Amino acid sequence: MILKNLTLDDLYSLKMKVISKYFQVIKLQGQLNFKETTKKDIYPGQAACLWYIAKNPGINQKQLAEKITVAEPTTSLILKKMEKAGLIVRKPASEDHRTLKIFLNAKGEKILNDLKCVIPKIVNKAFEGLSKEELNSFYSILEKLHNNILNYLESEEDIS
Repeated sequence: MILKNLTLDDLYSLKMKVISKYFQVIKLQGQLNFKETTKKDIYPGQAACLWYIAKNPGINQKQLAEKITVAEPTTSLILKKMEKAGLIVRKPASEDHRTLKIFLNAKGEKILNDLKCVIPKIVNKAFEGLSKEELNSFYSILEKLHNNILNYLESEEDIS
């Protein structure tokens, strides 16, 4: 294994470089998403909402918040802006009038169709030059990181 012969300082430094680069990539990806989606008069968070609403017509705010992994109050603000922009419509659920079902309207559907051309270009730009094997390795590494962090968060272990 490559990491076997490294000193503790080397290993710490390498891990910090990886984490730092990971956060830089996330930030740049966010900037790219923002740059491209705002050309369509929409923001990245709204684009994700449009996609999930289209896939799940009648989804409610709580369900949407879970899908986009954003707190419900934040989702509420996003939806208010989308409704004001004429992208969605919210209708009371027949079984419980306190719950609002969310649907795309014609403008929301048009923007989503426009985004269906843009999003693959954004993804392809980000992964340009990577082979399928490299993508599989990258995914595998991210899965391990995800599981390590999730397992720690779900445990009673104290890291300090």
